[in-house]
Amino acid sequence: MTVWRITEGEGGTEPGERGVPCDIVEHDTALLRIAAATGSPWLLMAGEIDVSNSSDVTRAVRGARARGAGDVHIDLGAVDFVDVAGLRAFTLAAGELHEQGRMLVLHAVSTHLDKLFGLIGWSDTPGLRIHCRPRA
Repeated sequence: MTVWRITEGEGGTEPGERGVPCDIVEHDTALLRIAAATGSPWLLMAGEIDVSNSSDVTRAVRGARARGAGDVHIDLGAVDFVDVAGLRAFTLAAGELHEQGRMLVLHAVSTHLDKLFGLIGWSDTPGLRIHCRPRA
């Protein structure tokens, strides 16, 4: 179920380094929360991305794409798990953006997830840029 509501900062999350306040909750379930900012192509995801919610990820990326003309950015710093359906949602979204001369930029990607993109062969997907977390 997709939930649209304005939180006006209450209980909303904020990608601190980027200074983009999230004021829209695009998806909020026990498994995954997707927050966005009005007028910004940034998404903040927290939880787990799998086959049960990969279509919600696709819908959120399309919404972010419609909010701005530039690249779409997703902060995955609070995502604990992504299955192949989630990876596929990201690569398909990157392909759609690539056709428009734009990119899908994944931020704070765990090294495990980065390796998985590489093992499957999707790390070189046109329109996809992956930024890993800094090593501790």
